[in-house]
Amino acid sequence: MYTCTVCGFKELEMEPYGEKHPSGEVCSCCGFQFGKDDDKGISHDLWRKNWLKKGCPFWYIPDQPKDWDVQKQLNSVGIISTKKEEEKNSCPVCEFDGLFEPAYTEEYGSTSDEICPCCGFQFGLHDYPDKDKGIQKWRENWIRGGSLWYSKNRVQQNWSATEQFIRLCKIRTGKMI
Repeated sequence: MYTCTVCGFKELEMEPYGEKHPSGEVCSCCGFQFGKDDDKGISHDLWRKNWLKKGCPFWYIPDQPKDWDVQKQLNSVGIISTKKEEEKNSCPVCEFDGLFEPAYTEEYGSTSDEICPCCGFQFGLHDYPDKDKGIQKWRENWIRGGSLWYSKNRVQQNWSATEQFIRLCKIRTGKMI
């Protein structure tokens, strides 16, 4: 097993940076993909900073150790931090506020390429060629389809389609419902 150079998770299957090329593996803990995220210009420090801001969510829940202690993990690689609920990255389609990175920013380029685990929208794909129209159409179809949770790998505990829809309506209209 190998250690993630971003978050210190010690159960990577491959060495993140081999002799000839990055492994391409996605860390089950922080979600950093060695090779792909580097190619997008995302530094380990920036990814870690954003992951910490989001409260250190475990990226692939089935791989999360039962006795997982994020503070102990971070401390083992010399990262002293406290888990905080600060800035959240929201999906512009469904307003799910647990994206790993912002959907659209200058810092990451034009789009994150992330797939929203709530509605299934992929930034940089489903918004092409017209971002606003792509978002609107996906939202309409997601609502018509019953506002179902999309990702089987990122199950959100206590998630409610009704509460998500109410949140979406409040944010989109600017009114309390």
